[in-house]
Amino acid sequence: MKISEIAALAGVSSAAVSRYFNGGSISEDKKQKIKKVIEETGYIPNPAARSLRQQRSDNIGIIVPKINSDSVSKLIEGVSSELNKAGYMAIFGNAENDEKRELDYLRMMEESKLAGVILMGTIFTQKHIRFFKETAMPIVVCGQNHPSVSCIYHNDRGAAREIARYMIAKGRRNLAYVGAVESDESVGANRRIGVEEAMIEACISPTKLIRSQVLFTADEGYRGMYEILDTGFVPDGVICATDTLAVGAMRALKEKGYAVPDDVSIAGIGGSMVGTFITPALTTVQLYHRESGEKAAKQLLSMIRYQREHPDEKLPVTHTMLGYNLIERESV
Repeated sequence: MKISEIAALAGVSSAAVSRYFNGGSISEDKKQKIKKVIEETGYIPNPAARSLRQQRSDNIGIIVPKINSDSVSKLIEGVSSELNKAGYMAIFGNAENDEKRELDYLRMMEESKLAGVILMGTIFTQKHIRFFKETAMPIVVCGQNHPSVSCIYHNDRGAAREIARYMIAKGRRNLAYVGAVESDESVGANRRIGVEEAMIEACISPTKLIRSQVLFTADEGYRGMYEILDTGFVPDGVICATDTLAVGAMRALKEKGYAVPDDVSIAGIGGSMVGTFITPALTTVQLYHRESGEKAAKQLLSMIRYQREHPDEKLPVTHTMLGYNLIERESV
C-alpha cells in the first residue's frame, strides 16, 4: 500500500501521512484518521524504505575517547537507556584518544546519514570546530563546552574548587596537583584553575602549587606523583584531576613511606567506583556522567525532531551545565 492510498482512505493529504510516519507536526484529528486506516488495513511501514526516502537512518552515533573508563561506561548507560526508549540503535566509535580518528568517525557518520551523533569530547581542534559549523547532522557534545555546538558539560572548575576548599579547610596548605593534559580544556585546564581559585580564596599563592601534567591512567598518576616527590617537595595534600590519577598517586605515596591521610591527604574528582575499592577510600567530588548521557540523548532526539519539522531552519544550539557533590571518605 502506498502513502497516497492511505491518504485517500483517511481523507487527508499525502504530506500529512508522511508527517505522521516521520514524527512531524500534524493535527490530532488527522492523526486519528490516519491511525484508524492503518489499524483497519494492517499496514506496516517499511523502515528501510522510509530511511532511503528521507536520506537518513534511524541510528545514532556515539563517539567516545576510550572504552576502559568508568565515566565513559556510565555515559553510555545513560545514552543507551534513552535511545532504547525512543527506538533508536547506537553505533559506537572508539577514538582511542586520537583526534584524527575522532574526526574520521564524525565524517563517516555524516556520510552514512546517521540521524545524529553524541560525542564525548576531549580536545577540540580547528578542524572539529569547522565540522560543527558546517555539518547539518545534529550533534551533542558531552564533557566539553563550545559555543558552536550543543553541549552537556560538568562544572569542572567548580568541582575542583570545592575539593580544594575542603582540603584546605582540613588544614592542608602545602598542596600538590596531579593534573591532566591541558589541551583538554575541561578536565585539564578548568580543574587546575578551580584548585588555584580555592588557594587564592585561602590567601595561598597559586604559584606555590607544585604540579605535574600527565595522561588519563593510574600509571600516569603514579608517574606524576613521583615527578612531584622527586623535586624534593613533600606536600601535605594532593589533589588529582581524576579519581583514576588519584589511585596511581596514592600508590606512589605509599611506596615512598607516606601514610594517607596522616602524612598526606589525597583527593580526586569524578566519583568513580574505583575510589571505593582502595584503602583508604578516596575523597572525591561526584560528577554525574550517567545523567549527562541521558540529557545528551534527550537533547539529541529533540534536535532530530526539530530538524524534521523545520528542515529549512538551522538547528538551535543549547548548553547545559551539570552540578556536583562532595563525597567525604577516609583519604583526607
